[in-house]
Amino acid sequence: MSEAIEGNLPPQEQEEGYSADFIAKVKEVFPDWTDLHRLLDSGSEWVGRYLDDNRGFSMKPGDIVKALESGDQEKVLEAAKRAKKIDELYGEWFAARGK
Repeated sequence: MSEAIEGNLPPQEQEEGYSADFIAKVKEVFPDWTDLHRLLDSGSEWVGRYLDDNRGFSMKPGDIVKALESGDQEKVLEAAKRAKKIDELYGEWFAARGK
């Protein structure tokens, strides 16, 4: 997951800022990713890159099979909900950038 690239972020850019609602939603999904928070607060275009990098389904096929076979459907469901939320945030970011 791209959260591991902390410390290798591009310099801050002063861009048109993000809405408070968008910032809050991204920070809710990534509460501990302080570098992403900094980029959000500065209005950086890199936010979209990191959302895009993280919007895939986070479970490996073997882990999905293992969770389902052990009756842990909730783990798969939570991972799918997280991926869906990140994909929606990316879509929101993309739509706002097209304006």
